[in-house]
Amino acid sequence: MLLEIELDDARVTKSLDQAARRLSQRFRIPGFRKGKAPRRVVESALGPDAVFEEAAERLLPQALAEALEQEELEPVAQPSIEVTGREPVTFTATIPLQPVVELGDYRGISIAKPESQFSEEMLEDRLLELRRQHALLEPVEREPELDDRVTADVRAEVDGEQILDQPGAEFHLREGSVIGVPGLSEKLVGVAVGEEHVIPIDVDEDWDDEEVAGKTVTFTVTIHDVKSEELPEPDDDFAMEVSEEFETYAALRERVESGLREQTDRQAEEEFSQAVMQAAVERTTLEYPPALVEHEIEHMRQDFARQMGQDPATFLRDSSEQGEQLLASFRTQANERVINTLVLQNISEAEEIEVLDEEITADLQQMLAGMPAQDAEQTERMLEDEGIRANVQARLVRERTIERLQQIALTNHAAGVSDDTSEGEGDSAEGEDDGAEAAVDGAAVDEAIDEGSDAAVDSPDATDEADEADEAGG
Repeated sequence: MLLEIELDDARVTKSLDQAARRLSQRFRIPGFRKGKAPRRVVESALGPDAVFEEAAERLLPQALAEALEQEELEPVAQPSIEVTGREPVTFTATIPLQPVVELGDYRGISIAKPESQFSEEMLEDRLLELRRQHALLEPVEREPELDDRVTADVRAEVDGEQILDQPGAEFHLREGSVIGVPGLSEKLVGVAVGEEHVIPIDVDEDWDDEEVAGKTVTFTVTIHDVKSEELPEPDDDFAMEVSEEFETYAALRERVESGLREQTDRQAEEEFSQAVMQAAVERTTLEYPPALVEHEIEHMRQDFARQMGQDPATFLRDSSEQGEQLLASFRTQANERVINTLVLQNISEAEEIEVLDEEITADLQQMLAGMPAQDAEQTERMLEDEGIRANVQARLVRERTIERLQQIALTNHAAGVSDDTSEGEGDSAEGEDDGAEAAVDGAAVDEAIDEGSDAAVDSPDATDEADEADEAGG
């Protein structure tokens, strides 16, 4: 919201006189004691702008506060002020107001949880990678083959301009691997060692490096030596080489399989959480002030600076091209976080999701148990810190809200409800049977969730909680 404010001349004059006195106390004005020089003399010595700016620092915020009270406005962030005139003094104030959020029919969300992508092929690939990590490299006198390791001088040009010059580079020739761009590994198979080879490669339009996408990259490669990769046998000796923890190859295989299953299960859970969150956002109409995004960007900037060991006060303040690119990526993420947070906050209120004090304490105690030992006094301070407890409460509410959305999505999907947001605010498509319509009804969903619907909550695709709720919820 934009406010246009004009100040009374008498008030401005009084404020300018006061500003001049303050300046004459801070700066020596020849011929006058501190604080005693009249305004016209101070303006002559320091300039009218200096006096005006000194007055504006106090006058404009005061006038804005009065205007906000008169208009009964409550900003969610600091308003921005711009002086538009001096005779009379006028200024505009951009007021970031409370977001307006209108939830759509989020209780009509119907999504199946994605299946885990674990496969035996994935397991074999991971075990092969482990063997490669422990492989012996034997020099050979022949042309390179796939899976060999080569040492070579590599140069690359695009449109006559050199983009790579790397003498003595070492790399494996893996099928499908990327050396600068896809396709170079395969073209090096069988070339003569010690000779210079010019190899043009056409890069696809959709390649993620804009510098070479859709262009021809011309590589100049001279291979100096070739080493054959001798993989260890997949046996008990290899397992113990990986770690003394494994006495047999079967034990190693079991551990790798368990880790892969956990990883793919987690990925499926994250994908499901994101899909449910996206469905809720798509059904919601909202308006929010840009100041919320800017506030989130500032948090991200400071957090990133600490992670990088940089000074948060100066990090990314130099307007460098790299800094601008990083801030642009922050902006995209910050916008998504603000949207997700607003949607989840409103759904948690609609669903009356609460967290008890004892639940906050239990969560904090669990967190502290995984940290370095602290004395009882420090632990007690952390358990009672209002800021820490508020953060834990907000996180738990977000987690439970996403969990609630997941349960709704699973229950509706099990009942055969079609997730169709193309009509109205996400109402289910016409022609659904009575059972599907009942599932969309809030009471029916509540009942199905509370009773632990056999069809959905107890099914193999059901989920007990959103492990990555913080990411999905911003």
